[in-house]
Amino acid sequence: MEARRKVARGLETWFAALPDFLPSDALQEAIRSDTTPEKEILRLPSDFSDEARARLGLDTLARIEFELRCGQLYDALAKLRQALGLKSFLVRRKHHTANTQGPLLRSESEVERAGRHVRKWVEVYQRGWNALNILKGSADRWAADSSWKQLQELKESDCVMLSKWMDDHRVWRERGEIAEAVAAEKGQGKIELPWIWKMQFQVNEGDRDELEDVVNKWSTDGKFTLI
Repeated sequence: MEARRKVARGLETWFAALPDFLPSDALQEAIRSDTTPEKEILRLPSDFSDEARARLGLDTLARIEFELRCGQLYDALAKLRQALGLKSFLVRRKHHTANTQGPLLRSESEVERAGRHVRKWVEVYQRGWNALNILKGSADRWAADSSWKQLQELKESDCVMLSKWMDDHRVWRERGEIAEAVAAEKGQGKIELPWIWKMQFQVNEGDRDELEDVVNKWSTDGKFTLI
């Protein structure tokens, strides 16, 4: 209840500020719903249809939201990779303490907490992605560069811990190329590295092989590295 009260107070401040930037005609259509605070719609440009945005003169605001959403999604991906990295580290540590009851229970609790962080950032990304797609109709004329085009729809299968991917590749290296080729013909074989781990947040000439270097280092010495 206290969390809801805090959200409700924040919403009151938000809606009081809407007249500062939202056109009067849009304000008339931005009627607040009688719902719980956590389900309230903020009346951002992405909450209006394409026709309504054009009719109400929300193109400039829609462009601002589009650029902010791109930044939000990159931030969410960075947080998601960190959360997956932490969960991976905790899972490995849990296996080392599997014979001790007290540390094992604490490890399970820590893994579950890390899993909640993973789910949180997945939800943040998916909500932002849905809003971005609503605004994408004007994206071609807005985007001065194509950095936002790295973004993709996030699926559950993309949220693979990097350690799990490396363990899978290590297994297939031990089985050999012939076994891998036979499995590939059956639609099986090693796990492909999801796109979220291939992204470069800062593309500099000297950083292009950064992910590969981290993976190789982690594979050889077994140390945990957040990227």
